[in-house]
Amino acid sequence: MTRIRARLREAQRDQIIVRVQRASDRQTYDGFVVGVGKTWMLLTRTMEGGYFDGHAAIRIDDIRRLRIDTSFESRFSRTRPEWPPSRPEGAAEIDLDSTLGVLRTFPQPGRLVGIESAKRPSCTWIGVPDEILGRWFYLWEVRPDATWHESPRGYRRRDIAMVYSGSHYLTGLTSIAGPPPARVGENWSTPASTPTATATGS
Repeated sequence: MTRIRARLREAQRDQIIVRVQRASDRQTYDGFVVGVGKTWMLLTRTMEGGYFDGHAAIRIDDIRRLRIDTSFESRFSRTRPEWPPSRPEGAAEIDLDSTLGVLRTFPQPGRLVGIESAKRPSCTWIGVPDEILGRWFYLWEVRPDATWHESPRGYRRRDIAMVYSGSHYLTGLTSIAGPPPARVGENWSTPASTPTATATGS
């Protein structure tokens, strides 16, 4: 994991697209590294062609392989209005040193996020953050048909391997689903302390 972390920091310094393959699902996620902590890394994601596509926080111990992109895409990304890559717009500093830190500082209140579990790699759960209670992260989910569930559902923090936001898919789903239920986020709180490892950018 030390070698992976070192390569992530090099990619962050060089501002070049990396292809991250997770161990739990073997899928590949492309993007620019904008933060590396003790436990998690933050990726400004890109899609085919080098277009920007939101952000993803990925647990470092779930990274199986890291490859540097050698195509034209990193150069094309530099021509986009979103350049340079940075943390999510409007987000405060993101704590990448622990899963609790990521869950408290990466999701933005009232905005859709997706979470994936190392134990169930083929599944993605999408919703807005509702509460962190003990070892559980509660998400008020929205269905693929853009209808909201009647109550939030909890997921064990230790099982979460990726959290993502701001993708084109989530943007489209948000526009159709509309505002979440009024009770969402009533117990959501802001971090109690200043993060020690943070994402770059404004």
